[in-house]
Amino acid sequence: MIDGSAKRVLVAGASGYIGRAVVAELIERGYFVYVIVRQNTKFAQSNANNLNILSVDIDTKEDWTQQFPKVDVVISCLASRSGRAEDANYVDYGLNSDLLRFACKTKVQHFILLSAICIQKPKLAFQYEKLRFQNELIASGLKYSIVLPTAFFKSLSGQINRIKQGKSFLVFGSGRETSSLPISETDLARYISNCIVQKEFWNKSLPVGGPGPVITPLDQAEMIFEIFNRPKKIKHISHRIFDLLIAFLLPFSLFSSKIKDHIELLKIGKYYAQESMLFYDAETGSYSAEKTPQYGEKLLYEYYCSLRDEPHKIPDMGSQKLFS
Repeated sequence: MIDGSAKRVLVAGASGYIGRAVVAELIERGYFVYVIVRQNTKFAQSNANNLNILSVDIDTKEDWTQQFPKVDVVISCLASRSGRAEDANYVDYGLNSDLLRFACKTKVQHFILLSAICIQKPKLAFQYEKLRFQNELIASGLKYSIVLPTAFFKSLSGQINRIKQGKSFLVFGSGRETSSLPISETDLARYISNCIVQKEFWNKSLPVGGPGPVITPLDQAEMIFEIFNRPKKIKHISHRIFDLLIAFLLPFSLFSSKIKDHIELLKIGKYYAQESMLFYDAETGSYSAEKTPQYGEKLLYEYYCSLRDEPHKIPDMGSQKLFS
């Protein structure tokens, strides 16, 4: 059922993991969906008559939003892939800021932003760029919804191929210090789509995870070993490895932008090795599973089973191969 006041939806970042699921959900609900993709990017979604694909040159010096049609809702699933400072500035802040100017100029009813729960405790370049844009969005006067999901199923699948090859599952510290309530792409897509019509989601930042219980890295390991029928081998790595590598590379970063980027990637790895993807209670200075809103039905265990049955769908997490 479509909200009568909001029928036309523009989705940016539609070719990404969550963006594709959001488009599929909106099509199923009957919205007329405009999908924004980079030039020469294939978007194989469906032949639905309520889907219109717009190929744009995002890297042009011209206003890349000028060919956009008038719509009721903008949903941004844009995110830098690497998390490097330059990419984050360009995508997480810059491209989103362009979208916001378009939305304000054309008097869009509602701007829905897919962000990340990790911005609650920012330490990294991409987190600060996300926050920088979110402050702009909130100050714009537009109706907004900022969705802050916990870990994605895909992001917790990077070691499956290691295990299938007989290698150890890598955990930092004990493997119990961090935890999350991972959410599937389809459940998250439904939640994002619900923001269009559910007034309690308007003008709010919305932390959201999948159904419990919480899952630690060791829990992930147990599931993968069981589902893929591999002998249990776990290797514990000290968090200090990140500090040692950063300290070693730091002097060279003065002369090499590539090394500077690699240091940022190490900082990202350190962050996710030490911080939980849950609601952060600033008053207690701790993460809270109980205060993390849960939504959806799909479980990580079921997702791992689906990857066992359809191994061609196991994601290639090339950027996470630092300790392979």
